[in-house]
Amino acid sequence: MKGNIIKLSAVLLSAAALSSCGRTEIDPNDYLAVHFSGLDTAASADYDIDCEKMVKDNLRAFRIKDEGDETAISRAAERLEENLSCIPDRDTMLSNGDIITFAWDGSGLDELEKSYKIRLSLIDREVTVSGLEEAEPFDPFDFLSIDYCGTEPGGTAVLSCEDMPVKGIGFTADKSSGLNNGDRIKISFGSGSEEEIKDACFAQGYIPSCFEREYTVAGLQHYITKLSSISRDSYNKMDSYTQAEFRKLAGTWKDRECTDIQLLGAELYTPAEGEAKWGRNALCFIYEVTAEIKKDKKPEKKETVKYFYFTYFLNTVAPDKEEQPFPAECAVFPSYSEFYTSIYGDAFKVGDIVFEGYRTLDELESALADCFENSACETDINNEE
Repeated sequence: MKGNIIKLSAVLLSAAALSSCGRTEIDPNDYLAVHFSGLDTAASADYDIDCEKMVKDNLRAFRIKDEGDETAISRAAERLEENLSCIPDRDTMLSNGDIITFAWDGSGLDELEKSYKIRLSLIDREVTVSGLEEAEPFDPFDFLSIDYCGTEPGGTAVLSCEDMPVKGIGFTADKSSGLNNGDRIKISFGSGSEEEIKDACFAQGYIPSCFEREYTVAGLQHYITKLSSISRDSYNKMDSYTQAEFRKLAGTWKDRECTDIQLLGAELYTPAEGEAKWGRNALCFIYEVTAEIKKDKKPEKKETVKYFYFTYFLNTVAPDKEEQPFPAECAVFPSYSEFYTSIYGDAFKVGDIVFEGYRTLDELESALADCFENSACETDINNEE
């Protein structure tokens, strides 16, 4: 009896040896490739099992004699793919340092080991996330340019940005028109919730440090209400423009000659209620002109005529920052009409010769006062400058 037990034990040991004999141990973890994409804190993991390489590395175990037998290799790899898989415990919203555990599914193990001379070691594998790039913080308002254009109270804010590191995201202002100097406007970066804006930036590798900022409107031109608001350069520019235009007029005279023109000063008319039908202000430059009338029969005899000429500028603004002849909407020169021998408007006659302007300063100022009624008048004509 004892001898029979010894023989049975020997048979079982022999069977166990035969069952493991000739099988190739394979660790599928050697063929598991894990790839990370995205940025730190929001990356994802992709993975695959290189079944074809597993077969090629162990041809005999998969009962393949010829390494060039691509059909057999492909068939064995497909069997592996059908019966061998693993599942990560997480594969999204990953950060550097996170540990992912890949658990192997052994439900198809028997099927594989029956078909091939292999033994698969299905041991869970831990992979540490690393090498992820971090989103770069940036202040979007470093790339914002604001141009304040126009004249208060109708100024506008024009927003622009160059070299912005993220594309497709811009700025909006809570108020961009009807602006005055000193107004506070709020400018926002992007549209939607902060999380949506963050996500849109994050997808491009950046993270904004702020989403809105307040700005004070400045630099808008304003309609002048005092002569002191006009810079000396602007004052001189308008004077030069007026005198140049007058010289053009005098150049057309055939019966007289301008011998002198002197600026007496300027008068500023501003409507009592801020704006009138004719505009917001009128800046009038007043000149004393000396002209000599030529006598045809006695050319050596000349009649000297002194009179007063003007040009006024409507809607004059400051500061003068535009490249134009004068900082105003338009310039208005004396105008008149003649009906038979009578003169109407800003002119008078000496004999048959018409002079644009007025014989006396009082007449000129009375005409301007009528033109700009219900307005305050400031003058510097009596100033010594």
